[in-house]
Amino acid sequence: MKYVESLEEKVQLVESSFSHLIGKELSGYEIAKVEIEGKWSYWHDLPIFLSFDNDLLAISWTQLNELAISSHRVLPFNVAGFTLAWAEEGFEPLDKIFGTTIISVSLGKGEFSLEGNDIEIWTRLFIGLNNGKTLEIFNALDENGYCLHENEVCGERNVFT
Repeated sequence: MKYVESLEEKVQLVESSFSHLIGKELSGYEIAKVEIEGKWSYWHDLPIFLSFDNDLLAISWTQLNELAISSHRVLPFNVAGFTLAWAEEGFEPLDKIFGTTIISVSLGKGEFSLEGNDIEIWTRLFIGLNNGKTLEIFNALDENGYCLHENEVCGERNVFT
């Protein structure tokens, strides 16, 4: 996966990745689980795979604000030595996105300060759905974070549709 950091690169990546998916139904997701000492845990360092009939998107955040989106089933690093499984259901809030249609996509500005100075950082990807909800895939400090917003999302955003 190729990660991009600048706002301009992110805008281009999101536009090119999602433009043909507006109006398409989300048919599923896959999120990684890893087995450690006999226990399974979600592994948010790996991409989430979103399915749309014959299309697939792999979305992954890393580092402080780097985003990668691919139309192929790729991983950002070698997982040899790990026991993985891919969950296709059972993870809130993602179970509520089945059968919804994408109506908009936007990048959102995150909050970050260093030594009391605010730093501009775009670390929130919003996927607007036809049921009035918004799926957010955000940078949760070097891994993916997820939130399904029931109401209008506040904050500065670049909307693409």
